[in-house]
Amino acid sequence: MAYKVLSRRYRPKVFEDLLGQPHVTRTLSNAIAEDRIGHAYLFTGPRGVGKTTAARLLAKALNCAKGPTVTPCNNCSSCLEIDESRSMDVYEIDGASNTGVDNIREIKNNVQYPPSRDRYKIYIIDEVHMLSQGAFNALLKTLEEPPEHVIFIFATTEPHKVPLTIQSRCQRFDFRKLRNSMILQSITTIADREGISIDDESKEVITRYAQGSLRDAQSLLEQAISYSGKTIKHDEIYKSLGILERDVIVKAVSAMARRDIAEAAITAREVDARGYDPKRFIEELLASLRDIYLLSMSLDELVELSDAELLAFKKISSSFTQDDLIHLMNAISKGIELIVRSTQPGIALEIVLIKAASLKPLLPIDQILSDLKKFKSSIEQTDGPFIQGKASENPVFRKDALDAGQHAGTQGADNDTRDAGREKTLNGFLEYVFQKNGPIAAELGEANISIEKSNEVNIFIKGHNNHSFTDLGKNREFLRQFVKEYFGIQYDVVLHKDEPAESNHEIIKDDQKLNKLLDVFGAKVIKKM
Repeated sequence: MAYKVLSRRYRPKVFEDLLGQPHVTRTLSNAIAEDRIGHAYLFTGPRGVGKTTAARLLAKALNCAKGPTVTPCNNCSSCLEIDESRSMDVYEIDGASNTGVDNIREIKNNVQYPPSRDRYKIYIIDEVHMLSQGAFNALLKTLEEPPEHVIFIFATTEPHKVPLTIQSRCQRFDFRKLRNSMILQSITTIADREGISIDDESKEVITRYAQGSLRDAQSLLEQAISYSGKTIKHDEIYKSLGILERDVIVKAVSAMARRDIAEAAITAREVDARGYDPKRFIEELLASLRDIYLLSMSLDELVELSDAELLAFKKISSSFTQDDLIHLMNAISKGIELIVRSTQPGIALEIVLIKAASLKPLLPIDQILSDLKKFKSSIEQTDGPFIQGKASENPVFRKDALDAGQHAGTQGADNDTRDAGREKTLNGFLEYVFQKNGPIAAELGEANISIEKSNEVNIFIKGHNNHSFTDLGKNREFLRQFVKEYFGIQYDVVLHKDEPAESNHEIIKDDQKLNKLLDVFGAKVIKKM
């Protein structure tokens, strides 16, 4: 006898053997027991979860010599022939190969004749969504009012492609993915019956890569047996299945936790060098981030991981906030689309991992509001530096320069305007900016600020780092407006970066100097009005 693969040899024989679909088996069993058999059924769900198997079980239950019965005997001619796909009254049709109107017309011509031997003439159409629109239309009338001896059973992985006019004439059953624990138990049982020695880690690898499909798990086990023989060890399972070791996923997530861009790029190159599918890798990475997110919320019961993976992921989860993980998962999700559309998926993967490792941590809104309150409080409590501790760090921040009262003003300005200027202080200006625009005030709070008195009063702002300097530069118009509104006169506001403040106390009026400063610093300078 020709060899039968595991998925065929261990196909369920009765409803109670069908794993992971209790809602289907109970409904069908009750319908058979109460003689409430429908004339059309639609089985939907992912691959390898038992749709075609359930269709055959229903056919056996209806046509068994001892039936209709919930538990077919599996010994009579009808049961044996259905199991072997050679029954004269049960037609298994591939919807992908019989898509046209002519194929449906042949079915319509045959349904009028009674079954050759059994109670029912049953048509099982697999991948029914592949039928053409014309074929569906030709089937409508027959499907709505078939002869009493005819039953249709449709199976599909893409129910959205089946017209609603067809679905409304059927009883629909949605099959679910199997839980990892169910697949693991099934793999263990099959290995024991086959006399295969397989360690726990290898079984967990097979279970994880089956992605809820029992048939996929059985195929992976068979492949591992062909590679390793009667003894399957975890150090060979990855080679036999051509999949990437789990530690590469852990390495990628760790690089993101440390924001190590170099390590992220190295990991992407490693995945590509091993010839692994970038799309599959990024999908596994996303699933791992989901597990880490659940662990961060102490929802361990929703995570199916090995003990070693559970320990590693719990340790990594402490490096992220929940908001960071959501932000990261969104970025990775967008990366999947980039990889799928790219003509160079290896490079696309590298881009995705580098971007993910470059993401800055997100501050909770509560913390931002709290920091702003502290920021405002610091203004109210001190006449010195804007943020406590800045005075000792800032050699150009001089308390004796805070008063802008001696501003010489522009020629022709009236005394009231100059008098109003004398009452203005730097801290008062910063508080005014805070009331107008909190984010700009936050940047000013970290900047070094000085007021230099000479023929004119100049305000110098030095960002505490490149990022701060650029942000201040982008808001130059707001700064100019705030200076004008608060001091009552148009001041020169000069932004500078790396030069000592003392050597840069000149108003930039020359366009060449201004353009040069723009090129060097990448920001705008507010010119005198």
